[in-house]
Amino acid sequence: MIEEDKQNPEIEELVDEDLDLEESLNELADRGIAEAVSDLKSAETVSNAVTQEPSVVTEESLRILGLISEIAALKQQIEERNSQYTRLYADFDNFRKRTERDKQEQEEMASVKILKKFLPVIDDFDRAQSQIKPKTDSESVIHNSYQSIYKQLVKCLKEAGVVRMTPLGQEFDPNYHEAIAQEPTSEYEEGAVMDEVRPGYLLGERVLRHAMVRVAAAADDSDAPKNSESDEQGNSANAEVAS
Repeated sequence: MIEEDKQNPEIEELVDEDLDLEESLNELADRGIAEAVSDLKSAETVSNAVTQEPSVVTEESLRILGLISEIAALKQQIEERNSQYTRLYADFDNFRKRTERDKQEQEEMASVKILKKFLPVIDDFDRAQSQIKPKTDSESVIHNSYQSIYKQLVKCLKEAGVVRMTPLGQEFDPNYHEAIAQEPTSEYEEGAVMDEVRPGYLLGERVLRHAMVRVAAAADDSDAPKNSESDEQGNSANAEVAS
């Protein structure tokens, strides 16, 4: 973490200034400030001051007071620099986290863009598997060959985190499904997915491609009486023709 801080010019400048202030305090300590202050507060210093000339006592006291003021000012500067350093470090840490998050998002977008190009190939393999029925040994060899390629491709997509959706029977969700038709049926509840026209895929929690589906609608019960009534009319018309 220290190496990262040194890469920031503002933080490095503050650290150098703090070191300069600490060196100034050390220099003052070497000059005997602490001992002078302790002697001034002790009774021995007071008794000696009484016997000395007033001008000497005044000059010594002023010198010590000046040094004490200088120490206080340096301490205040250190506190200000520490506060500024803390704020800059927090800003730098937030910038670092934001940069890492943006980099991760860019990598995910690149992966999505590449993986999407493999989906039409998977669709072609699915159609071939459902339509082609080998009848001879040579056709079976060809069929098994492209099926092995298909399985290997599906395995690679799974290892990359791609998962195929299973929308059949689920409630229609526009976040995952794309409806192309709505048909009345009694096999599924209204609003449920009754047929998958094109499979959808997920990459983690991200939708790689929406599933293209048909959605179930409520069955129209009025169709049955109309059909029976039309059948009865047709039968009666045929009977009149026959007579």
